[in-house]
Parts: sequence; structure tokens; C-alpha cells
Amino acid sequence: MAGGSGDFRTKVWSMSGGPYCRPVHWKRNTVIALAGIVLVCIPVALKSAELEQRPHLPVRPIPSQLWCKNFGTKDYKSFE
Repeated sequence: MAGGSGDFRTKVWSMSGGPYCRPVHWKRNTVIALAGIVLVCIPVALKSAELEQRPHLPVRPIPSQLWCKNFGTKDYKSFE
């Protein structure tokens, strides 16, 4: 016989919160996490753009040419 203790899923603990997960302040926590990611990624991207060096000009235009100052002034308008 199966033992009829009802729906066992409500008693199961998991790290994700189980089947009826409603974390308190989830919107605030999401904003805090995204702000932390942005605060870390922006300085890393700025430092990367500062340190980027290419010994040869690229064949096609690349996005980093817009914000890096060491590419020269070659005009790629004719490529498009």
C-alpha cells in the first residue's frame, strides 16, 4: 500500500526552492546582482580597450575600432 501522506513535493527541500518557490524580494535581489555585474564588467572593458594592440590593421572593420585610439585613421567606408 502506498501510504497516503498527500503531496510529498511540498516537503522536499532543494536549493532552487522547490516546486512552489516564491523568494522574498526577488526583484531587489535581481537588481543588486545586475548592478554588481555591470560595476565589474565596465572597468574590465575600459581597461581592455586601453590595452588592446593590433600589429596589423584588420581586413574588415571591427567594433573595437570605434573606441580604441591605436587603430589609425584608415577609412573603411568603401568596404560597405
